[in-house]
Amino acid sequence: MLQPLLLPHFKKQLKKLLKKYPRLRDSLVLTLQEFHKEHAIHLGKNVYKLRVQSKKDLSKRKSGSFRLIVLLLEVEEFLVPVTIYFKGDTVDISKEEITGHLEMILWELRHVDV
Repeated sequence: MLQPLLLPHFKKQLKKLLKKYPRLRDSLVLTLQEFHKEHAIHLGKNVYKLRVQSKKDLSKRKSGSFRLIVLLLEVEEFLVPVTIYFKGDTVDISKEEITGHLEMILWELRHVDV
């Protein structure tokens, strides 16, 4: 089983969303625990996009859910959330934005005690 690894860059993003969507935490934990790369969209180089539904806070539409970008480190058996965004606010996230978040996460992996 993969161990979720929440780094400071992601925690900062999540904290903002939790103020508005407090039940997101439970949905996020469940999504990370049930991660299977076969059910995620592969974005390249061990990066995947997942749908996170916060059932109590949002409607049942696809635009009423969150998108989570994760980095899969299979050797260490870690699943590292890179960024999360609300689909109702942001239709999609650009490749450049993902790259920026990914660079920050990779820097933190090298410099923060895990």
